[in-house]
Amino acid sequence: MPFPKLLLRRRLWVGFLCTALFCGVYVYVHFVKPPKDDVTPSPLPVFHWLPVANTTTLNACRNSQQGYFTVVDELGYLCRWPDLLPSGCCTVQNSRRYECASCLTSGCCVHYEHCVSCCLHPDKQPLLRSILSRSTETFNPLYSSLRDQFELCLSKCRTSSLTRE
Repeated sequence: MPFPKLLLRRRLWVGFLCTALFCGVYVYVHFVKPPKDDVTPSPLPVFHWLPVANTTTLNACRNSQQGYFTVVDELGYLCRWPDLLPSGCCTVQNSRRYECASCLTSGCCVHYEHCVSCCLHPDKQPLLRSILSRSTETFNPLYSSLRDQFELCLSKCRTSSLTRE
């Protein structure tokens, strides 16, 4: 009966070698090899501010797309939906730019679109810069993904109606 003992010994050795191989690979992957995230951090996107000059035309505009009666484009123009051009921009003749009439001195606005339009005013840039600098110190993931002032105003007014923290 030497045959079954030999077969049992071989099975034990194969099991031992497989276990040792698995443990070795596990230790290498989790403890020896550095994770790819730590080697090269991804750069933050470059943030673009609206020009302070009175820019009034673009070939295509992004807009807030969520107001029931009104919409605001990325240049700060607030208009009614029928006054929105196919390019996504508000018509300059039938719209108001940097509309802050419904916003209180505390910065709280009655309507989301008014908040965004008011936030896009060039006078608000120093305040928005300070908000961005504070968010990078605390590493706020919401603000780290924003690319320009329009996106900052959309998210700031969406998360809070206060344009001036």
